[in-house]
Amino acid sequence: MPLTLRELLSFEVLREARPEVLAGEGSLDRVVRWVHSSEIYEIGPLLTGGELLLTTGLGLAGTDAGARRHYLREIAARGVAGIALELGRTFPETPRELVEEARRQELPFIVLRSVVPFIRITEDANTLIVDYASRRLRLGDSATRALNEALIAGAGIAGVLATGAQVIGAPLVLVSAGGALVSAYGVDGDREAWRAVEHSACEAPVTLHGRPWGRLVAGPGSALPAEDLSIALERTAVALALAMLRTGSPPSERDRQVSALLRDLIEGGAEAGSSVRAMMAGFHPAPDHVLVGVAADALETAAALAVIDRAAHILHTPALRGRLSRLVLGALSVPRAVTDAVGAASQALDEALRRVSAPELRVAVGYPAADLGELGGSLRDARAALGLRPSARLVSTRALALDLELTRHGDGGHAADLVRRTISSLVDWDAAHRTNLVGTLEVFLLHGCSATRAAAVLHLGRQSFYQRLQRIEALLGYTVTDPDVHAALLLATAAHRIAGT
Repeated sequence: MPLTLRELLSFEVLREARPEVLAGEGSLDRVVRWVHSSEIYEIGPLLTGGELLLTTGLGLAGTDAGARRHYLREIAARGVAGIALELGRTFPETPRELVEEARRQELPFIVLRSVVPFIRITEDANTLIVDYASRRLRLGDSATRALNEALIAGAGIAGVLATGAQVIGAPLVLVSAGGALVSAYGVDGDREAWRAVEHSACEAPVTLHGRPWGRLVAGPGSALPAEDLSIALERTAVALALAMLRTGSPPSERDRQVSALLRDLIEGGAEAGSSVRAMMAGFHPAPDHVLVGVAADALETAAALAVIDRAAHILHTPALRGRLSRLVLGALSVPRAVTDAVGAASQALDEALRRVSAPELRVAVGYPAADLGELGGSLRDARAALGLRPSARLVSTRALALDLELTRHGDGGHAADLVRRTISSLVDWDAAHRTNLVGTLEVFLLHGCSATRAAAVLHLGRQSFYQRLQRIEALLGYTVTDPDVHAALLLATAAHRIAGT
């Protein structure tokens, strides 16, 4: 933190001087940029602001009260942090006119009642000031180095935001000059992004081609002091401008149209005129095609867009895709003649993921939609699937139908009651013995009650798996392969897993 006058007065070397504040008590939190000693009467013009001036008053010897007031007014006008007068050499007692003028100027005026060599005071204080300035330079260099490395590695807006957020230790939100949310990192969705903006700790302007383009906002939570946070945020804003210039940002009018259409589709408000809007955005699916919603979570927008584009190229069909908050959403067009449209889209995306180098990219595939009017539901399911399988690189909502139904319609209290009524004995056993009987049972049920397949998925030997199964049935008190209990057990195990994620 910058050294304040209040902190400086607590130093041992100054306590030895027995300081007493006679004026300007409300301004003791001024930052001390330097500690300087001088006995020159005309010192005012030589000061640049922020100094604590130490003096014995020798330059005031032989002057009258008016000259002393003028001396103090000149010093105050230079924006100094304060003045400290050592008593005993020139003035045995404090001149009243100096105290009165200091109060008028709201200038901290301190008397030192014991003699301590000024060189000791200046050495201790200025060493700390230089150390602080050096640390700020090191922080700025560290932030610049991390951001430069991200830019050299090809990072775009999202990658620079991620790097800046790691340096700062708080969410970052990029807002355009028009007030639109462009991108964010460290928040879950638009609502949290706007909440971070509302409770911002700091912000910095983002300038493109010499003109204001937007602002970069740091949300609450950073452990950095205010000045350090400002430095790191300014460096991040500069890096963002470079990333936008390199990648062609800000978004084009077509990009904005696509994002607006996708937003309306996912919010259920774009059915009227959506076909015309899609055509204006360059998306022309054939009448005999179905649409499969896609959601991608990636640091780099370009990587997610490239994966969807490559998948469309593999399918030889058009694609609709655009950035919406922290996700990239889109749609792949698949001919109706293809029996398994979801499978075809998944295979194309899987191949695209292997070809595009983006290790942190995750993709979810929705269900087939007959037209744009149904696409919103497919997009919503694909978006939800990303949250249900945070470790999966590629997931289909078809494989998560039960999970989606539970999260879509399930009352939290009702789901908890289902777990308690059905598998509470397994849950309690797992909690007491640090086992995973509930997960074992779900895998067994999902694999058609095949012990061989379940054991392979769980990486267990058959004998070990059978021992677990026996424990499960003993705790439940019935056979889990009974068709009458299969559905209830599958619902309960899925509800327990979802509640724990």
